[in-house]
Amino acid sequence: MRIPRTVGTAAGVAAVSLLIYSAVGALWGLLRPAYSGTLAEGGQVIIDAAAANIEFVSFGSFVAATGLLAVLVSLSAYVLSPATRGPLMLWWLMAVAVVSAFAFLEVGTVTSGWLHDVGDPHLLAAGDRVSIVPGLAPGIGWAAAPLLAALAYWCSALVTPPLQ
Repeated sequence: MRIPRTVGTAAGVAAVSLLIYSAVGALWGLLRPAYSGTLAEGGQVIIDAAAANIEFVSFGSFVAATGLLAVLVSLSAYVLSPATRGPLMLWWLMAVAVVSAFAFLEVGTVTSGWLHDVGDPHLLAAGDRVSIVPGLAPGIGWAAAPLLAALAYWCSALVTPPLQ
C-alpha cells in the first residue's frame, strides 16, 4: 500500500517541527533565568535583590521562540511543498504548532530542572546557595505559535502568483 503524498508531507512536517522545537526548547531551558538565593533557617530562601522579571522573561522568550519557529516551519512547508498548498495544510500547520509548542515547553522545563536541580532538600543546610526556575504557565502565550504559523502561511499564499 502506498502512502499518499499529502499524508507523507504532513507527517514529515510534524516530525521535523517536533524535532526542531524540542531541540530549541532544550536550549531555551538551559538559558532560562532562575531565582538565586541563600537558604535561611526554617527552610526559607532569601532571594537575591537582583532577581526581577524572571517570569516575564521566561514568558516572553517562550512566546518569541515558539512564534519564530512556527513562522520558519510554515514558510518552509509552503516553499518546499507546493503540491500540498491549501487550507488543509494551513490547519495542519496550526495543529502542529500547538503540539510542538507543548513539546518545546516540556523539554525546556526538563532541561532547566536538570541545570537548577536543588537535589535532596534534606541535605541542604542554612547558608547554602540554591537556584530555582519558576514554573511557566503560558496562558495566552499558547496562541502565538499557531496564529503566527497561520499568518505566515496565509501571507505567503497571498503574495505567490498562481501555479501555471
